[in-house]
Amino acid sequence: MHPGVKHFANWTVEIGIKPAAIAGFFVLVALLWTFPLQHVIAYPFVFLFFGAIMGSAWFGGMIAGLLSIAMSYVLVVFFFIPPLYSFTIAKDSRSFVAAFVVCAIAITVVSSARKRIEVTVRMARDELEDRVRMRTAELERSNLEILERERQLRLLTEAIPQQIWAADAGGTIEYCNRDLVDHVGRREGELLGEAFFGVVHSEDAALFRHEWEAARLAGGPFEVKARIRGGNGDYRWFLIRGIPQRASSGEILRWYGVHIDIEEQQRTQQRLLMAHEDMSRFGRTMSMAEMAASIAHELNQPLTALVTHAAACRRWLGAEPANLPRAVAAADRIEQESTRAAKVVSRVRSLFSKADVVREASDLNEMILELVGLLREDAIRRGVSVKLQLADGLPRVSVDPVQIQQVLLNLAINGMEAMAEIDGEKVLEMRTEVLNAKEIAASVKDCGPGFSEQVKRRMFEAFFTTKATGTGMGLAICRSIVESHDGRIRAEHTEAGTVLQFVLPVSQ
Repeated sequence: MHPGVKHFANWTVEIGIKPAAIAGFFVLVALLWTFPLQHVIAYPFVFLFFGAIMGSAWFGGMIAGLLSIAMSYVLVVFFFIPPLYSFTIAKDSRSFVAAFVVCAIAITVVSSARKRIEVTVRMARDELEDRVRMRTAELERSNLEILERERQLRLLTEAIPQQIWAADAGGTIEYCNRDLVDHVGRREGELLGEAFFGVVHSEDAALFRHEWEAARLAGGPFEVKARIRGGNGDYRWFLIRGIPQRASSGEILRWYGVHIDIEEQQRTQQRLLMAHEDMSRFGRTMSMAEMAASIAHELNQPLTALVTHAAACRRWLGAEPANLPRAVAAADRIEQESTRAAKVVSRVRSLFSKADVVREASDLNEMILELVGLLREDAIRRGVSVKLQLADGLPRVSVDPVQIQQVLLNLAINGMEAMAEIDGEKVLEMRTEVLNAKEIAASVKDCGPGFSEQVKRRMFEAFFTTKATGTGMGLAICRSIVESHDGRIRAEHTEAGTVLQFVLPVSQ
């Protein structure tokens, strides 16, 4: 059957046939009872037809009630209202019939309304009962699921090879898994409550309790390192962590904790600390050795000059006649070199001890010009010409002039030694320049053969040298001095030779 036809058929039954049948049934019953009762009581049709209208409206709804009113009106007027067996209503009966119809309509409205309310209430009650049954079933299923999950969680915690515990919202320990119980050598139930804290080392117990109380009051995670006594009486280090489980409202329901064995980690850390102390002692020893080597290296130049000037002084005094002016000049140079040697020792010591730091606003160009005077005789002896390219208006730098001049001296001597084996012109170029508003640079360039990448990576390390008689301290000292002045030093190899440059910050 077509859906539209089926719908129309259902509508016809619900709206037409069913209400008409109900109304006809009740009205027919009322009519059949009226005939015999009218000989016994007066006007039995009134309450009988009212009852028929009420029953039709109650069981068939508003439509059945209205049909019942129409049928009752016809039958009452025809059979029971004078003139009898006629649809004409006598004048004195019209008000009675009108009242009958009005009351019938009121009864229909009230009965159908009450029926709808009752049906609605019954449906609501049935729906509520269904929902209660469904909710009860859901709660039962939820409880069963919770119990099953708790059972599975208990099995999981017992199976995991990890020490796990649980506490209530107040922090009282109420569960410890099998691994934790076995480790401390207790029976199940003997670690609950305050007994749980009895397995913590006495030196760690106060810290453990303090951190646990702080975490519990703050409602945050708990973490502490402590030693836990095992069943054999030995203590092992554990990292103990705890986190709160919260309800949807944010209220803490319980706490869960875990013990992570860090005994090997602690032992490794102790070994590392001991190794660090050994390395520190070794570093101090090496620093002393480096300082001794540095002093020896830095004193080599002034001591050599002292020997040279002393021999010259002796030679001028032994001449016939004695050349006193030149002897006096040589003695003056001896005094100058002795003073410079003392300053070198003092500055090297301050470099390693970080004490007696000297900082003066100095002109780098002036230091280079003074250094050239010191290098003049050595450069002539080596056949090296010194070329200067000094920037005009060079800003001053806050430095220890003796140390910076020692850096320039070391770089210059290294440059001259690098050109010892080459043929042709030997030129040592010393240059200054302004890099930017905050930095200036000084560089020393030679015409030597240069160096390899491997040497470049290690040339500023202490005790590293490529010379047969070198100490490996010259460039290491240069780096230490420059870095102590908040500067930096680098080396570059070009086709024309090697460039060693250091950068210093400008005085503020």
